[in-house]
Formats: sequence, structure tokens, C-alpha cells
Amino acid sequence: MTTNLTPPAAPVSPAGPDLPAADPGPTPSGPRGSSTVVAILIIVLGALIVLGTIVGAVFSTIRAAAVSTASSTVAVPGVDALAIELNAGSLAVEYADVDEAELEVTAPFGGDRWTLERNGDTLTVASPSWEWGMGWIFGGSGRAVLTLPEDLEGLDAELQMGAGSFHAEGEFGVVDLTVGAGELTLDGSAEDVSVDLSAGRAVLNLADVDTADLTVSAGSMDAAFSGAQPSDIRAGVSAGSLTLVVPDGAYDVTSDVSAGNFRNQLGSDPGADSTISVEVSAGQVMLRAAR
Repeated sequence: MTTNLTPPAAPVSPAGPDLPAADPGPTPSGPRGSSTVVAILIIVLGALIVLGTIVGAVFSTIRAAAVSTASSTVAVPGVDALAIELNAGSLAVEYADVDEAELEVTAPFGGDRWTLERNGDTLTVASPSWEWGMGWIFGGSGRAVLTLPEDLEGLDAELQMGAGSFHAEGEFGVVDLTVGAGELTLDGSAEDVSVDLSAGRAVLNLADVDTADLTVSAGSMDAAFSGAQPSDIRAGVSAGSLTLVVPDGAYDVTSDVSAGNFRNQLGSDPGADSTISVEVSAGQVMLRAAR
């Protein structure tokens, strides 16, 4: 008789709690992502710089190739006044041995947009008024020179200046200058002068001035008078600075300073025929005699 023996089953391990799956941890983020962004930004910036350089070079080439000179003349018998409207650009006024008033303009574009006209007994000059920055793109309003016959010396002059630069030299009568911004220089002589400077810089070197009215809202003004002693000068500064130089002599100087500084190196002689009144609400004024 044969007996089959069955071996015992292998022992079963007791069931325990399920173990949590191993956490693979955060996926390493190498420098590749941020480096790519930086590289793209550098490429875009470089492309913009190159494009700007190319565009600037193109416009510079166009402006240089387009520079031209335009001129116009007007007969002046009977003219006794000059009116100027300067919106931008540069204008110089001078006297010479010529028979007619001549305006010569050198500009990349728009030189022919300057105007020289006569309205009755007044000679008028105006620069172009550009819109939407087109003047800057095409090189501005250029440089203009107004040449007047010498027999017009002593005429009255009025200037309305928005921006740019203005220079005049010669003899004038009544001068009225309003400056929004820019640079102004007036040399020679004038009977009466009025300057209203909103911003920028004004330089006056005038002889034989009888009356002067000087106003500075901002910016700086240097006014030097020589020759005959002025009878009356009025100066007002709300901001900025004014340096006033007058011929040596006796002046009755009065001042009203609410803020800022007034340096009177001239002194005062109450009751003198020549008077100077100074009003300062901000900024500074210096008054002295010519050396």
C-alpha cells in the first residue's frame, strides 16, 4: 500500500498595512527654460535696435539728400514795422546794403513753407507749423535769414515765438517779444523794449533804451543796457532768473519780493528821474551798473 504525502503549504506572511508608493519627488527644472526666455528677449531687443538704427539711417540719408535753399523777396517802400511768427526752426534778422527784404531758408523739407509777405506798412515772416511731429521726422523747419535794407533801421518789431531760436542785430524802434520756449538774442539798439519769457533763454544787449518791461515766468534772461540812461524799467520774475545791467547813474529803485532773492548792487536814489521797479514772486534777480 502506497501512501502519498502532501507537503505542507508554505507559510503565508501576515497581511500588514499597505505601504505608500514611493514619491518620485519634484521633476528637476534645469536652467533651460529661463535661459530660453532670456535668449528670446535678447534677440527681440537686438532686432529692435537694429531696426531703429536702419530707420534712423534711412531718414538721415533722406534729410541730407533733400537739403535745399529757398529764397523770396518783397519790396519795402513805406514799411515801418516787422511782425514775426516763429513756431520752430532758426531765424536771424540783419541789415545789409540791399534794395528789398530777402528771406533765405535752408532746410531738408518745408523750406518753401516759410512765408515773407507785406501787409500794408508791416512786413510779416512766418515759419511753418508742423503737425504730429512731422517737422522732427523731416529735419525740422531749418535755418532762415531775413536780410533787410539798411534804410529800414529803426523800424518797430514784434515777435511771437513758440520754439526754436531767434537772433536779431541792428537798430529798432519799439520791440515787443513774446517767447514760449527756445533761445532769443537781440543785439543793437531799441527805443522801447518789452520781453515776456515763458521758458528758455533770452539775451539782450541794447543801447539807448528809454523804457523796458521784462517778464520772466521761467528760464533765464540777461539784459544789458548801455548808452543813454533808461527813464523807466519794470522787471517781474515769477520763476527763473534775471540779470539786469544798466548804465551807471542815479536810479530810484523799488522792489516787492514775496519769495526768491533780489540782489541790488546798484543802490537807490529816491526821487531820481530814472526809475526801476522789481517784483519777485520766485526765482532771483540781480541788478547792477555796467562796469
